[in-house]
Amino acid sequence: MTEQRGEMRLNRAYPDVFSTEDSARMAQLLGPAIPVRGRERLIRAGEVLDHSMFLCSGFLGRYSSDRLGRRQFVSLQIPGDYVDLPAYLLKSLDHDIDSLGPSVVRPTAHAELDRIGDTDPELYRKLWRISMIDAAIQRYWVFRIGRLPGKARLANFFCEMFLRLFARGLADPQGFVLPTSQADLAEICGMTSVHVNRLLAELRLDGICTIGGGRLEILDLQRMFRVGQHSRGYLYLPRSVEEQLVPLLGPARDG
Repeated sequence: MTEQRGEMRLNRAYPDVFSTEDSARMAQLLGPAIPVRGRERLIRAGEVLDHSMFLCSGFLGRYSSDRLGRRQFVSLQIPGDYVDLPAYLLKSLDHDIDSLGPSVVRPTAHAELDRIGDTDPELYRKLWRISMIDAAIQRYWVFRIGRLPGKARLANFFCEMFLRLFARGLADPQGFVLPTSQADLAEICGMTSVHVNRLLAELRLDGICTIGGGRLEILDLQRMFRVGQHSRGYLYLPRSVEEQLVPLLGPARDG
């Protein structure tokens, strides 16, 4: 099982975007580490914000709720993500953010980001780039829920999480940590918990993957990607990661 070693840095999360020097400069702007308990709310929709949070460890979910309190996840954030960078310009978010399990975040004051914009426009542009990658992932979530059938939808989500975590050294072809409950998976994929339970059983019986104890065990990586109908171009993975993926999955077919 691949484990995170040390604090996640931007040059590890986005090695083709941030240099070691960029990462060191951004690290100097981070506030102290803030431990977060599992299933704790970090940000409420509409709350005025003067900082953005870098996720050092753990998993956070962004979600919206209807008037009855029923949730729909709109993204899942992993170590190395700036989870609320849009709040830098918008000053608030239109969704809530909760932790899925114990996590650690470090804030960056928006005043510091203003200074980067004035003194280092190239680094500022790189922050804009990772915000655009995050937006590309959210667009793909719309496609997944709107177009893929149930079994493919669930497998597709597992494929995405494998790739995102693999790119940061947090997954291997045998599996990875994924602290999502059955209810979380239902809210991520736009299904009922009963439907998710049936599909998880099918994936297990098909010898594709199994989930339990906060970990996804991959039994057949290539088949999981075939069933999930997953294409990875929207993730804009580093070239070095693509080179590692070709022997496992073949070349990307969408850029």
